[in-house]
Amino acid sequence: MKTNEIIKTSAEILNLGLPQEYFDSEVLPDDNVVKILLNSCNFVYEELYRDYATSLRKTVVEVIDGFADTASLHMCRVISLLDEQGCDVNYRYGDGGLYVQSDGKYNLCYARLPDVLGWGDQVHMPSPRITERTFVYGIVREFYAVTGDWELAKAWDTRFKDALQVAGVKTSSMRMPARGWL
Repeated sequence: MKTNEIIKTSAEILNLGLPQEYFDSEVLPDDNVVKILLNSCNFVYEELYRDYATSLRKTVVEVIDGFADTASLHMCRVISLLDEQGCDVNYRYGDGGLYVQSDGKYNLCYARLPDVLGWGDQVHMPSPRITERTFVYGIVREFYAVTGDWELAKAWDTRFKDALQVAGVKTSSMRMPARGWL
């Protein structure tokens, strides 16, 4: 599925009456409503990756002067940080990386944020159980929230969360350091 197809479905549910030529073009239309829909799409896409990422990545990071630079990883959260013996290491999030007490190399398991979606980009869900319909529910919810219709935003939020629950999607496991914050 492509971004413009998902936005078209969302616009139809919202009964926005957007012209078909918007969706036939590979170029983002210069229309504020379409831009709000694309922003809503990217917001929900990132939300799904933050909360339901099933594809985790692993790498080795080096800590120098108590800081591991992870900016290039496009990381949304740490699943685990382990030393050479496989023991959990205490860490603290910082701007562009992680703060760790001891220098050295560590094994990092993390969930990665998706790339920002453009108008004609292919969309890959973080889990095969998340359907296009579920994604559209989230976009509609976000559109109503951004435009200030809180009642409809709440109703679509319920649909969105119910669809995720029915799909049996679980949040990826996240271990918080126990009483070891720096």
